[in-house]
Amino acid sequence: MKYGQCLKNYLRKKYQLQTNMINTITCGDCFELMDKLEDNSINLIITSPPYFNCRVYGNETVGREIHPKEYVENFLTYTEKLKRVLAKDGSFYLNIGDVYFGTKGFSRNTGKYKRKTDEHYKEHKIAKQDGKWLQHKQLLMIPERVAIGMQEQGWILRNKLIWEKSNPIPVHSADRRYPVYEHIFHFVKSRKYYFDLPLAKKLGNHRDVIRTSVHAFGEHQASFPLSLIKPLIETTSKVDDVILDPFMGSGTTAIACIELNRKYIGFEINPEYCYLSNVKIKTFRENLIKTKSE
Repeated sequence: MKYGQCLKNYLRKKYQLQTNMINTITCGDCFELMDKLEDNSINLIITSPPYFNCRVYGNETVGREIHPKEYVENFLTYTEKLKRVLAKDGSFYLNIGDVYFGTKGFSRNTGKYKRKTDEHYKEHKIAKQDGKWLQHKQLLMIPERVAIGMQEQGWILRNKLIWEKSNPIPVHSADRRYPVYEHIFHFVKSRKYYFDLPLAKKLGNHRDVIRTSVHAFGEHQASFPLSLIKPLIETTSKVDDVILDPFMGSGTTAIACIELNRKYIGFEINPEYCYLSNVKIKTFRENLIKTKSE
């Protein structure tokens, strides 16, 4: 078989793989699954990866690193792949949280102060202080380090959105203010990209501060609220566009896409979350059909 025909067969199979992924959540490592997607084939990426050593998800491949620098470097290998699959006029919304050195993945507690992560990472080595950016009480600026790394990859940062939580989880400290927000970075890969500013103004989503509440989903305590991501999808994609969430989690991105008549591709490494998300989506579709028939 000639090279040209082999290439055509390969591309045909690859296209079929991507077609089969549309409007489904594929259980597996997104780092590998992204290789099955075509170049420039995704209109919008919106996701929130596991934060550094903050929560118990299961078998995650991002977030278990010993050193926060390793977390940043590891995640940047994912953003390289995401840049390949994003359409030239597409956008990437990245929600990523920060952490203080000396808390969560940096320490182990006992008794009433023991967290799930203390058991989950009981054999996990703890990074030591270095007297510089690894010092107790230091906010590590992980989101900014990831964003700067992405700029080095050629991404264009258009907005640094602030997601202000109206009902943040209480985090008390006697010598600092309470954290009530997270970053959402809006990246693009070219100067011309799709964004509907008039619609954003109509939706009240044209400012770089978004205030909405947090909604936990079962065992997934860090799920996206619909009220946060629906306006982002509406204003930065069109009907029938393909939206990718490589860390699908509780399935909120998929629900938003169904409501807004977009197509979605979801990847999720945790089998339990895959199951719960699919149940959630099935129930939502059934209720949608029921509502329309009434």
